[in-house]
Amino acid sequence: MKINKNTAWVCAISIMISGIIVIFLGCFAPQTAGYNTIQNIVLGIFSSSIVSFIISFVGYFHERSSIIEKTENNIKSLYINMCVLSKITGDTLQQIHTASDLSILPFGNISGLSKLNVDFLNNMDLGLFQPICKKGQLSKVYSDLIEFQQITYNIKNISMNLHAQTLEYSNQYLKMRNEEMLGIQANSLNIQNLDVLKNLINIRTEKLHEYIIGKSLEFEKIIKIFYKQTEKKQSWENIKTNLLMQIEEIVKG
Repeated sequence: MKINKNTAWVCAISIMISGIIVIFLGCFAPQTAGYNTIQNIVLGIFSSSIVSFIISFVGYFHERSSIIEKTENNIKSLYINMCVLSKITGDTLQQIHTASDLSILPFGNISGLSKLNVDFLNNMDLGLFQPICKKGQLSKVYSDLIEFQQITYNIKNISMNLHAQTLEYSNQYLKMRNEEMLGIQANSLNIQNLDVLKNLINIRTEKLHEYIIGKSLEFEKIIKIFYKQTEKKQSWENIKTNLLMQIEEIVKG
């Protein structure tokens, strides 16, 4: 998009300058062989600039449509993934307190889903979008999506760290259980450390869940503006209804 946009601007300037020169030569220049040659050269520049402008203009809007289409597809996938991630994180949070072995909880799934968020945004080719008007609403949508990438990286990093902590807890818990089976009494300090680690995991999971919910609401605001600016045939509310049905099926499955 950037190359086509810049080329179109250069061609537009060339059309204006060469057009003015052609008019000036036709009206005021003496009709001699030398001036006619210059006029023909400038006229050739004028004509080729128009052709180049049209090609660049069409190419720009073709790339624009392709990027918007790619963004729309990945926006839907990201919305579904954020909702599923929020649901699974909330369900997991309710089970931490009563679970003795945290390895049975889906922290691995949470980590995997959080990585998908990053992939969906990367697949939008956000950096390639170059709007003609940088102060327009669609330009702001893409700026907001670029900023949202950092949020998805935050969710990913927190989820991966939580998964690592649950694995550490599970290893320590299984080690203590094996020692008990061998008749070795559990160390009270180890039990206390396990309780502290479990409590930390519980608190971090709760904060992650709240963070995902809050950022999902912010993301939906971006989506609403996106659909208004791209003038899609379907409204976001209708699309959202269909997506929620898919989310329900995924969660049930």
